[in-house]
Amino acid sequence: MASRFQHAMILHIILFLQIVHLIKGQLRIIPSYEPVLGVVGKEVVLPCQLEAKAISEGVLVQWTLIGNSLNTEVTTYDGKNAQNPVKENKAYLGRTNFFQSEINKGNLSLQLKNVVVSDKGKYICSVSLENWYDEVVVDLDVAAQGNESAVHLDGYVDQGIGLTCKSHGWFPQPEVIWLDSKGQIRKEKVVTQNLQTSSGLFDVVSSMTLEPGSDMEVSCRIVNDVLNTACESRILVLDVFFPSTSPWMTAFLVITFCTMAVIAAIGYKLKINYTRRQKETTDELKKEKEDLEKDLDAHEKIITAGHSDKKRILDRIEPQLDFWRARDKAVPITVNPECQLLEIQVPGAPDVEDNACKPAGLSSPSTVPVLLAKEGFASGKHYWEVEVGQQQDWVLGVMRHKGKQEEQGTLARGDFWALQKSRGKVFSIKGNNRPEKKEMNDAVIGVLLNLEEAKIYFYGAVQRSIVVNIPICLGKESGEMLYPFVSKGEGGFNPVCHQNIPVPLNVS
Repeated sequence: MASRFQHAMILHIILFLQIVHLIKGQLRIIPSYEPVLGVVGKEVVLPCQLEAKAISEGVLVQWTLIGNSLNTEVTTYDGKNAQNPVKENKAYLGRTNFFQSEINKGNLSLQLKNVVVSDKGKYICSVSLENWYDEVVVDLDVAAQGNESAVHLDGYVDQGIGLTCKSHGWFPQPEVIWLDSKGQIRKEKVVTQNLQTSSGLFDVVSSMTLEPGSDMEVSCRIVNDVLNTACESRILVLDVFFPSTSPWMTAFLVITFCTMAVIAAIGYKLKINYTRRQKETTDELKKEKEDLEKDLDAHEKIITAGHSDKKRILDRIEPQLDFWRARDKAVPITVNPECQLLEIQVPGAPDVEDNACKPAGLSSPSTVPVLLAKEGFASGKHYWEVEVGQQQDWVLGVMRHKGKQEEQGTLARGDFWALQKSRGKVFSIKGNNRPEKKEMNDAVIGVLLNLEEAKIYFYGAVQRSIVVNIPICLGKESGEMLYPFVSKGEGGFNPVCHQNIPVPLNVS
């Protein structure tokens, strides 16, 4: 049994090897020995023919472009994928095509549409069928026929005429030939430029100079050796287009040269004069600028001095203006011996110490008889004046009163605000606060009671300057009045009725 099994296995192996050998002998790709030529913008077929009567539907075909460093897979046909057998590279999308109806007959060729210059190169057609594989290389050459050439006259070049021949869209670089009327190559110097565009095609620009007396018929022929094609344009230049030589030409040129020399000399002279005048003008402008800057500095100093003078004047007259504004609020005040007599307790004047190391104290408080004015005020601004003369001791100001005048007695210090002169020194009395010494030597004292600001102002009426302003404490009860008062001297007070201009009260 074992020997029979071994004989059967050997027989199957021999049969399999014979079948494989038979398949290999039957399948073969027919090689392409000649390059395939593709024209730019048209389609071309890259041949790949499998030598077989019929092949399996499971064949795998790959077309690959061989690059300098990296190969590019162009397209693939997979017979095993019945739904979508063709897979294109994105760079070739819509440009490749298999002859699918002829694949089973071995036609594995590739149709490449809309050929471009970059398609030029070697392509590999690789075929896989079951356990069989083969490949072939197809060389694709690309060419392009440019548009019709045109010859243009560029104008005069010395005694000749410049000619230019242009054409666009060639590949590879074409050859430009200039011919005469007999079809012979011209002997003039030719300059040709082939400019490659971004698409890889070449634009041709060729130039030459046609000299007088030469063959006037000129042809420009552009040849593509790959396509074995050419385009040609022809032009005939008449003698009338060439500049004629006159016997007077030399004299004319000499006269022209002399004229240009004279013009150049005049221009040079004018330029020198202009430069000199420009320098003089610049110097004058510079001097004027310096003079203006000096004048401006002087004016600025004058203006600054004027501002300083104005400020000093304003500082000097502002107190007087304040005094006159206060005096504009003058009211009549009636103070005479018939008015109510009260006593107020005023603090003692600060003692002056000879030793500066010891602080000055207060002398003992004293009681001062005062006369209360008949007029009282609850709101607004009111001004009056009191003539104190050269007396050394006096007190004047305002006191609080509720509804009616106080009965005769002593008024607490917190209910009056006054200016006091004691032993020849002037002090301000601010309610219960410590008296403050003030400098003043005026025979007439002006008093402004400003109930809008809750302050009382004392002025030196002769010098028209403010002595002190004292804040007053207004009560919250209705009907509360503030009354002017003055200290009662040895003599009496004469009644004074204030009209538009206040008249001082005489204190005696």
